[in-house]
Amino acid sequence: MTAESPPVDSRSFRFQALVLFLFSFWLLAFQTGSASLWNIDEPNNAQALKEMLTHANLVVPTFNGHLRPDKPILNYWLMYAGVRLLGMDSWGLRIGSVTLGALLVLYLALALRRLLGAQAALLAGLFTATALHSQILFRAAVPDPLLVLSVTVALVSYLRGYLFPEERNRDYAAAYVAMALGTLAKGPVAFLLPGLIITVFLLVRKDLAHLWREGRLVWGIPLFVLITLPWYVAVGLETRWQWDTLFLAQQNVGRYTGAMQGHKGPVVYYLFTIFLGLLPWSVFLPQALAGAWRHRGPDGWRSRPELLFLGLWALLWTAFFSLGATKLPNYVWEAYPPLLALLGWRVDAALREDDPLSRRGILVSLGFLALVGAALVLLGATLVPEAIPPLGSVAYLGLPYLAGALLALAFAWRGSLTGILGGLGSAAVALTFCLELLLAPSLDALKPSVAMGHLIRGLEGPAPYSLATWHWWEPSFLFYAGRGAMRAQQIHNPGKDIPGILATRPGPLFLVLPAKDLARLRRSLSATVRLHELYAGFELYNRQDIALVKINGK
Repeated sequence: MTAESPPVDSRSFRFQALVLFLFSFWLLAFQTGSASLWNIDEPNNAQALKEMLTHANLVVPTFNGHLRPDKPILNYWLMYAGVRLLGMDSWGLRIGSVTLGALLVLYLALALRRLLGAQAALLAGLFTATALHSQILFRAAVPDPLLVLSVTVALVSYLRGYLFPEERNRDYAAAYVAMALGTLAKGPVAFLLPGLIITVFLLVRKDLAHLWREGRLVWGIPLFVLITLPWYVAVGLETRWQWDTLFLAQQNVGRYTGAMQGHKGPVVYYLFTIFLGLLPWSVFLPQALAGAWRHRGPDGWRSRPELLFLGLWALLWTAFFSLGATKLPNYVWEAYPPLLALLGWRVDAALREDDPLSRRGILVSLGFLALVGAALVLLGATLVPEAIPPLGSVAYLGLPYLAGALLALAFAWRGSLTGILGGLGSAAVALTFCLELLLAPSLDALKPSVAMGHLIRGLEGPAPYSLATWHWWEPSFLFYAGRGAMRAQQIHNPGKDIPGILATRPGPLFLVLPAKDLARLRRSLSATVRLHELYAGFELYNRQDIALVKINGK
């Protein structure tokens, strides 16, 4: 493989990094506000923000009138900034995550330059912007983007401070601040795991004393506490420490020791999700990891501490969550930046011909990507229509990877690594277009909460009404159909519960239930209650027809 990698001066590099940032922001923002919120996390977060704003309380998160100890406060504040700018809709709620994704790309490009070289840093940023999981995570109103960026800044800053003493005060301060912000976004994992990674790195380097001699603990820990503690104390005082207790016991210890909400998987679960999340670039991960391993040298990793640090970061983060009971793909996103940095470093070495990629390895990798694309075409044409009949075929989702792999193979035959990268990058962008222009609108049609919300508000205007569900529940219904801190009651006995609601609350009751239960509902209600069917349609998450009815007392 042949290609030239000319030196990049500082002004040219900063310009390229800025262009990469703008491209990343555009790609992540593309159609992001067009799709409705995805159950269950996005509407949970959005409704909690609505209730906080209604109560004029940006300290204590609640959902459906109950304390919500799931996540700390920082993501609510980020969403609040977005809705103040763009409104209480998908755009406003998600724009913060889009911005964080683009900032992550920019930070990696700027911070890795001295560690890995200018071209490797830009490649790492490009790979981050176009990886498949980036197009999912940084389009969502969830706290994970905050944790990803904060952990990345914390660990990269610490590595820079360790290797470059003249920058140590600044970089270690950035690391402490980043861990504090991450703790406000997601909890103790934002400092416990980075602390573990740093400690293991220093142990392997036989330099653990650096932690207390040069680690700036004297002012770093107070700085961390000064940023983190005020909100945790404030929410504790307002809830008599109930929020703090539930958050630590239920959402941290409980999630790690027990599979919550059915999110479980085997120990190797994350090996598959990492490969899928980093597509199309993950097909080159074996070459990148093998290249890093070869550079350990006769004296271990002393000559390449940056490669050791990145490898330990990815390994320890993945291993920690692999041993936990609750498993979700987002949990190991923080292991992506070091892997993407290693990919950038390895590809840069090949571009500069310092360590060319083997022709056989490239052909195998691209051939495997073609198989992935072909499998997606097949599954999208057969399995998806069977599982979700109203959606139909989504075979088009496999075409970008299949076509990109074939195009890259053509460049590989000509010996052009630059062409291979262009082909794969084009495939990544094309897949984003397919997801946002084809798949998202089709799925939106199967998410009826928005339509039901518009219908209810159109019928009632400013008049009062109540919300309830029976044998069905999705938080997006409360967000789109409710006003402010309005609650939605989950009914257990319609014959008793519905008359009670009508007697104690003004206006009609809007009830959502499985369509198959309509006849049973009618039988359970007395003749004094009037029922009108307003909507019926297939619902994506429960994969069944649901109905919206309006119930009035006579």
